[in-house]
Amino acid sequence: AAPLAHVVGAHSRECRRDRDASTMAGATRDNTRVSPSFKMNALLVYCALVVDVFVAAYADITYGSTSQVDVMATIFQICSFFLTVMCLYNMMSETQLVKRAMFFKLADEFAPAVFLTFLYFVFILATRFYRLGLVYQNYPHLQIWNESAFTGLYVFTKIVQVLYYSTVVWSMQKLLASPELFRSSQSSFHSVYPTNN
Repeated sequence: AAPLAHVVGAHSRECRRDRDASTMAGATRDNTRVSPSFKMNALLVYCALVVDVFVAAYADITYGSTSQVDVMATIFQICSFFLTVMCLYNMMSETQLVKRAMFFKLADEFAPAVFLTFLYFVFILATRFYRLGLVYQNYPHLQIWNESAFTGLYVFTKIVQVLYYSTVVWSMQKLLASPELFRSSQSSFHSVYPTNN
C-alpha cells in the first residue's frame, strides 16, 4: 500500500506542476508587455475627448460683437479635434501595426473610427465656415439659426459628432481588450473582429 500511495502522490504532484506551468504559459501569452507610457496615453485620449466636447459646445454659443470671436472659436474647435486625433494615434503607435508600418491593416481594423473621424472633420469645416460666411455678411447671430441650410448642417454635424465620440471610445476599448495587437509575432496580426463559424 505504501508504494502505491507513493506512486499516486508523485503522479498528483506532477499533474499540479503541469497545470501550474500551463497556467503560467497562458498568463505569459495574455500579458503583453507595453511601454510605461501606455496608461498615460490612454488617459490623454479621454481627456482630449472631454476637451473636444466642451470646446464644441462653446463654439455653438459664441455671440460676439465682432467676427474675431467666431474665428477663434473655429480655431479652438479644430485644434481640440486634432488633439483628440493625435492622442488616439499616439495610443495606436504602441501597436505592432504602427511599429511595422502596416497602416492599411490598421485602417482596416479601425475602419469605423477612420471613416467617422474624417467625416466629422469635414462637417466641422463645413459648419464653421458656413457660419463664418454668414457672420462676414453681417448676419445677426440669432438670425443665423433661422437659416434652414445652416440648421440642417448643424443637426447632421451633431449626429456625426456623437458617432465620432462613440467610435473613439470603441477604439480605446478595442485597443485595451486586444493584446494581440501589441504582440510582435506575425501570427498575431489577425483581425480582432468576431467571426461566425
